[in-house]
Formats: sequence, C-alpha cells, structure tokens
Amino acid sequence: MTEDYRAVTLGDAYNVSNVLPLQGEDLIKYYYDLSKVRKTEAIDGVNFILSSAEAGKTQTILFTGHRGGGKTTELRRLEKKLKDEYFIIYFMADEELDINDARYIDLYLVIIKQVEDSLRKRNISLDKKLLKSFEDWFKEITKEEEQTVEGSIRMEAGGQLGNEMPIPFLAKLWVKLLAQMKGSAKNKVRIRETLERDISRLKADINALLRDGTKKLRKKDPKYKGILIIIDNLDRVPPPVGEHLFFDYAAQLQELDCNIIYTVPISVVYSPKNVGNTFDQNPHILPMVNIYQFDRYKIDLPYNNRHLWAMADIINKRVNVDILFDSKEELLLKIAKASGGHVRQLMRIMRTVCFTAGSRGHSKINVDDVDYGIKQEQFSFERVIPHEHYQILAEVCHSKNLENKKTAQDVLYNTSVLEYNGSNRWNYVNPVIKHSDLFKEALKSL
Repeated sequence: MTEDYRAVTLGDAYNVSNVLPLQGEDLIKYYYDLSKVRKTEAIDGVNFILSSAEAGKTQTILFTGHRGGGKTTELRRLEKKLKDEYFIIYFMADEELDINDARYIDLYLVIIKQVEDSLRKRNISLDKKLLKSFEDWFKEITKEEEQTVEGSIRMEAGGQLGNEMPIPFLAKLWVKLLAQMKGSAKNKVRIRETLERDISRLKADINALLRDGTKKLRKKDPKYKGILIIIDNLDRVPPPVGEHLFFDYAAQLQELDCNIIYTVPISVVYSPKNVGNTFDQNPHILPMVNIYQFDRYKIDLPYNNRHLWAMADIINKRVNVDILFDSKEELLLKIAKASGGHVRQLMRIMRTVCFTAGSRGHSKINVDDVDYGIKQEQFSFERVIPHEHYQILAEVCHSKNLENKKTAQDVLYNTSVLEYNGSNRWNYVNPVIKHSDLFKEALKSL
C-alpha cells in the first residue's frame, strides 16, 4: 500500500502548501500529473529534441509559460529523464544575476563559471593553455591580478568554489566579478563595458573552453552526448530585460557551443518583434490548466468539471481533505475556480486559507476561511494593477483576446491576464480580479 504523506493538521497543511517548485523527495510525494488535463507538448517536445539529438550537436531551446505554472517542476522531471544522456548543469538565474537588470554578458560569465565549477567537481580540468590564454586576456582588460582577487574572494565568495581540485584564477575572478555586478550598479556598468570591448574574443574563448570540457567529459564518460545547461527562473526578468536578451542579443544567446534551455518570460511571446524570427525554434509553451469551457461570446464562462477536479486533486495530493475541510466538494472547487488553472495561485490561496483557519482557531477549513483567502488574493492584485489596465482586462474578458502591444506584456507579466491553449488559443482575465469593483466598472462601461 502506498504511504500517505498528506497533512492531517492545519499547521502541516500550511507547510505543504508551499508555492516553491517541487524537488527532491517532495517531487516524489506531492507531484500530480496534469498531462490528462493540459497539453504536454511543450515539455515532451523538449525531451524529444534532446533525446533525438546526435552527440556533439548543440541546441538552444526556449521554454516558457506563466510564472508559477509549473515550469520548474517539469524541468526538474526532465532533468531526471535526461541525466544518463547529458551532463546537466541546472541553475536559477535569480540566484546568480540581478534579474531586474540582466544582460547577455552577465549570462556569459555565469554560464562559463557554472561549467568550469561543475566539471572541476567531476575532476575534469580544462586545458591549461586555453585557461592561461583566457586568464591573460582577463587580467589585461580587467586590471585584476592574483593578489587582488585573492584578497576579496574570501569575503565575496565564501565557500562557493568548492575544494575538490585546485581552483583556477579565472574561477575566482568570475566569482568576484559577478559579486561586484550584483552589488553595485556602477561596477556593473564598468565590468560590462570592459568585457564588451572585445566581445568576439570573450565568446571565442568561452566556446573553446566549452568544446574542451565536452571533449574531456565524453572521453571520461562516453554515455554523455554533451553538456546541457538549464537556466531556470530567467522568465522572471521584466519585459524590457526580456526584450534585451531575446531580441536585441538573441544571436549571442545562440552562439555558445553547448545545449541550453532558457526559460523565457511569456511576455516575450507577445512581442510584435516575433521571437520566432530571432531563434531557430519557436518557444515551447507550457499552458495553463484550462478550467473553462471556451465560448468566445460569453463573459462568464462555464467550467470544465474534470479539469477543475484535477486542480482540486493537486491539493488532495498534499492535504487530507476529508479531515481538514468542512465541505470537501464545495470548498475545493471554490479554490480551484479562483486559481484560474494557475498552479502557484492555487497553492498560494490554499496556504492563506490554512493560515486563516488556523489563526481563527478552527479545527477544519470552512467557507468563510476560503472566501477570505480568495479575497486576499484579489487584494494583492488590486495593489499592483494600474488603474488604466482595468479597461484592458475588461476587453480581454469580453473578446477572449489580448492585443499584441506593450500593455499585453505587462498584464501577462503580473498574471492579471492568463493564456489558455489547446485546440484554441485564447486569453481570459484572472478570476480573482473579476470580483474587483474597478474591474466591474470597466466591464460595465463596455
């Protein structure tokens, strides 16, 4: 019999309703397969491309969807599937970069730092001549020497570099530069301008090291087709940064000699510049769970009960709803409807509901607790939505379509508008916003 990990107290239910992506043991205990209620071509397609690729061939893949829609969980599962085919380097962009002001040059530094560090931990040393050539160039343009780097690295890097093998000067320098870029806008501009003076040399040296690392990796373990870098949380960059990365410098992001999956803001997909024109492949879009029955001509859409229950079952996978809910069917479906098919929003509401019931001294979640939790989600949106956006939201509710312009990127970025796709592609306003007085006024004015 399968062990039941579900929470049976409100405190435990609050803890397991965490909005963080599932990983490790939690991925095994709490993952709920949504493939029967939403299209899985996005992640299946990425898996197919990489599994079918020949050894030595490299791919640049864009993976997108709404923030909180489950991309990280699916990428973690993909990582497990491909771990015997690729040497996988997985990192979170927001832990390495200032995502509010990220540039392609920053990504170059992070990528080569991650590659060198990961290979060194596998006891694979990059070619000494290549490293020496790269070091000399870095020393020349940054005016950094071993002594100046050593002096600051203890404070800025701590134990990040590992100690399995002697640490190259370059590895220490990359850590120092990235720490300076995150810490000071002035340093960030200075370092970028310095490195961009000879960007062709920087790119050539990085690719030489990537090719050397891939060659030695495959010699040591022939099962690997090559290096696969998964850059998660890059979809959190604001729309202007997304424009810079995936349009202005799309060529540079595709010129590194390794396999890379970039997570892309869904706002980029709505840019009139058309990201399909700047990358070899169109983005792979992980869709929302479509909890509605689509009807272009109805303002208030009827629900798809099977899909609603799939959202409810995400909660049931973590929480014993028979024990903790007053009225299981009514309350679970109420939360599922308020989620709009957005996984993170579902868990965020559920967590607020657990907190509300627990702080009120309830032994079970009742309808007032659920209503309050949904209302708090509504208020969170009301605090951040500009007044002029309500007219756009009302138009989306009316037409089921989002015009391709700058405001489209903004309302997708803050998830006040959600995209659904399958046999149709359409948009709808986030359901919690529909209760807002400002939204009701805008809808009435139409």
